[in-house]
This record gives sequence, C-alpha cells and structure tokens, in this order.
Amino acid sequence: MPEPFSLAGRAWLPVALNTGQRKLVQLGEITRPDIARLDTGRPDTDAALAEFLIGFLAVTIGPDNRSEWLHLYRTPPTREQLEAAFAPFANALVLDGDGPRFFQDRDDLSGDETPVEALFIDAPADHFMLDRRYEALSRTGAAIALLTLQTMAPSGGAGHRTSLRGGGPLTTLVVPRTQPNLWQLLWVNVPEGLKGSVDTATHIFPWLGPTRTSNPKENGVITTPEHVHKAQAFFGMPRRIRLTFEANDGHRRCDLLGALADPDDLIVRTYVTRPWGVNYPSNTWRHPLSPYYKQKDKDAEMLPLHLKSARVGYRNWLGLVSETSSSLTTPAEAVALFRRDRARSIGEQKERLRIKAAGYALDNMKPLEFAEALLPLFAVDPDTNKELDRHAKGMIDAADLGARQLSGSVRIALYGENAKVDSGSTVLGSVTSEFWTETEEHFYARLEALSNAIVAAVEAGSLPDRREEISATHAPRWLEDIRRVALSIFDAAAPIEDSDPERLADAIDARRQLSLMFKGHGKNGKALFAALGLPLPNPTSGNGADKPRNR
Repeated sequence: MPEPFSLAGRAWLPVALNTGQRKLVQLGEITRPDIARLDTGRPDTDAALAEFLIGFLAVTIGPDNRSEWLHLYRTPPTREQLEAAFAPFANALVLDGDGPRFFQDRDDLSGDETPVEALFIDAPADHFMLDRRYEALSRTGAAIALLTLQTMAPSGGAGHRTSLRGGGPLTTLVVPRTQPNLWQLLWVNVPEGLKGSVDTATHIFPWLGPTRTSNPKENGVITTPEHVHKAQAFFGMPRRIRLTFEANDGHRRCDLLGALADPDDLIVRTYVTRPWGVNYPSNTWRHPLSPYYKQKDKDAEMLPLHLKSARVGYRNWLGLVSETSSSLTTPAEAVALFRRDRARSIGEQKERLRIKAAGYALDNMKPLEFAEALLPLFAVDPDTNKELDRHAKGMIDAADLGARQLSGSVRIALYGENAKVDSGSTVLGSVTSEFWTETEEHFYARLEALSNAIVAAVEAGSLPDRREEISATHAPRWLEDIRRVALSIFDAAAPIEDSDPERLADAIDARRQLSLMFKGHGKNGKALFAALGLPLPNPTSGNGADKPRNR
C-alpha cells in the first residue's frame, strides 16, 4: 500500500496558466502570478474547489482586519510562507490511510458499494447505467469530486443530508479585475475573523473527529455554529462517505482529469455511504460566500438563496450586491464587505469590478443544470453605493411593472380579455423572459452612467442639490428603453396585421393600453413613474378612453 495521499504535499490543484497550459500545482503555489484560474474541466467542481481554498486560507492565514487583508492582497505570501501556515493542518488534508480522511467519515463504513460517478451532482440517478462518464477517478479527482458533493449536496433520500446551505447553493464571488490571477480572486473573497488553530481544528474540519450523526432514533444531533467553529461553513460534511481505493493495475487515467494527470497508483471506482451525516440547519448558518433571504419582512429567519432557473439576470442583481435594497435579501458577506470597505482600498477601476454568481438551478430540490453568470459590480463608498442602489431598485421595479403589463397585453391580444391563461405558459413565459433579456444590456449601461453621475456629484459635494437633476436626466432614458423593447416584443408576439378578425379589436386595444402605461397612465403607469421618480403626465392630456386597464 503506498504511503497516505496528502493534499498538503502533492500537486493536485488543476489550474490554467496565462499561456493556456493546464497543469497540477501544489497548495503552496496558489500565489504564482501566472496562474489564471482553476480548471478542473467542470464549472461546479471549479466553484467548489475555489470555495474550499477560500475557506482554507481564512483558517490558516485569514486576516483580522482590512489592513492585514490589504497587505496580502498587494504582497502575496511566498510559497514557503504558505506551506508553513498550512503545515499545522496537514492532518486534515490526508485522503486515504488509517487515520482521518479528507471529507470522509471516521468510521470504516460497511455496506453496498456505490459507483464513484454518483459523487457528481448531475450524475444519472440510475447507478446501473452502462454508459458512465466517470468510472474511475485518481485520488486527486476523487478528492475534488468528494469535496464538491459535500459542499453542494442535494437531497439524497431518507437520511442523506443536504449541504450546509441546502442542495446546489448559490455562491457569489467578487471578481476584482478584468482578468485577475487565481490569488487575487481567492484572497479578495477571504473573510475576516475565521482563523483557526491546532486546538480548534476538530471543530473546523469535521472528519478529524467523530461524526456528529443525526439519526433521530439514535439520539442524533443538529450542528450549528454554537456547537462547532464558524469556519466549518466551508468544510461541511453532510454525507457519510468512505472512498474505496484499489490498485491501478491497468495504469488507467482519471476520468475527471484525463491527460492532465499521470495514472495514479490507486484509483477509486466505488464508495460506501450511510445515512444520517451531519445535520446543518441552514437557518442557523451564514456562509460568507452566499446571499440569504427571508420569506416575509417580519421573519427573523434567514435562508440561503438558490437559483430557480439557469439564468441570472439583472432583476437578481440588487439582491446579490446591495445591503440596503431590500429587507428580504442580504448579499453574501464577501460581496458586502468588499463593496463597503475593500473596494476603496485596492484602487481598481470600478468598471472592472464584477461578481460571479454560480450554483445549480433547482426544480423541487432536484438539480437541473449548473449556472454561472458574471454581473457588473459598482462599488465606490457606502454613501454612493446607497444612492446608486436606490436608483437601481426603481429601475428594476419599473421593468417588473413593464414586464407584467406586456404579458397581460399579449394575453388579451391572443386570447381575449376574459381568457384564463397562466402567466408562466409557453407563450407568455417566453414573452416575459425575452423582455428581461432584451433590456439587460440597457440596464447595465444606464446603471454605469448613473454611477458616474453620482460619483461626480459626490466628489463635487453637490449630491443633495443634484439628485433631482440626475433622476430627471437618466430615468426617462431607462423608461424609453423598456417602452421600446416592450412594444417590439408585443408586435412580434401579437402582430395586429395577422390577428384573427375576432381578436383584432382586442389586439389594437391591448397595444394601446401597453403604450399608455409607459406614458404614466393607469394604476400601473402611475406606479412605474413613481418607481422612477418621474412626474405624472397632466391629467387633462387624455380622456377616459385613454386610461389603460391594468393587466
């Protein structure tokens, strides 16, 4: 049997260099300036590996304040410094052998063997399929797949726990430059105040101690930050798993890493799993990299946010970045901390700042697909951010009103005034989706222009006097953007010239009502103008026939 496989001393991190070359590097090499990004070959394993590294950095060399954080952002630690900081925690990085095993149960579990492909969240539920993508993994590949499952575990049946944030959680990372290197991406998201020690290691890495099992029939327990170290948020172990290692007599390559890695001495084809792993009530934890929400304004309970579709658009933007936008949604602490404090320190140009949102889109807690999106991040100072967020909320609220009126108008044009058609139907759902997609580029362009105007006013000390001017300049432009897109989509979905004679009057009236809404008429029109801070039109400018019916 080869000596235990330690991630502390092996080249196991798959990365892409600035040259485009892929290679495996050691943990101590992550500050190399030529490493562009992690590159496992899968976006979900890339995301989970980044989270693990951010958490491991927080525990080993994490900052206690902005000054400490900024120093290491500007002057990354050397390989020798990193290896010295990692050394006390080396026993948490051993994948096999007789002692504690990386992200695995302490007990030598017995039971049926499960194909290793089941470690991947998007693997088919039928484990007896003959056509598998991942039949055998190297120890490096198995470590990456295992930490990904433990980080993102979806519902797995009775007793098979979901991850600390539920299945396929949404993660948001700050991207500090147009093309940051790996160190910059990781360190900019490292939280403060989570540094650990040898004495607290068993409370940080759950595989170092007995598993806190959760079978209610066997005095199982829940696990909250009151029971363990808060940093365990990065190293949750909801699934009880033991990998099964076997000799790689055929010198087979890893099905995850392929030619990137030489054939390993040992491979993993199966693993044993048992129910009732660690039970992390998601309402008791706040993961530093995830946004949270509450279902009602009066609720104290905050829950991790999940994606409902594979598209992350600008209507999600405010909840992912703003601490003041809504009492129902709170951005990830990493994003909030950067926006209110760290952005000013590093001096990057604001147009380079972005957030990367990533997670599994879920349908009734079942993963559909892994979604990723890069969204602009405007961050200057708390007061400027607050002013910009106020405008952004108004713009999004106005767009939402426009999308609803558009959907209602198309419904009437196609099916009649009294038709009962689900707004999520194929036709109406696609109309709404197209509206949000077609207005997205305009939204970010308008938001950037607003940001520049607000910054200029703040720097001149004239923001209080220029608020009305800024709103009067920029709000009508956004109004015209959404009006133009809405009418264009209506004309394509319900062209009047092609209308059924019985529907012609409805189609003409529906389009007219949609147009009037964008002129501030009717209940929805008034709400739209209020959202944008625009004065309502003269009530004598139209007659009773001009008042739109709200859809």
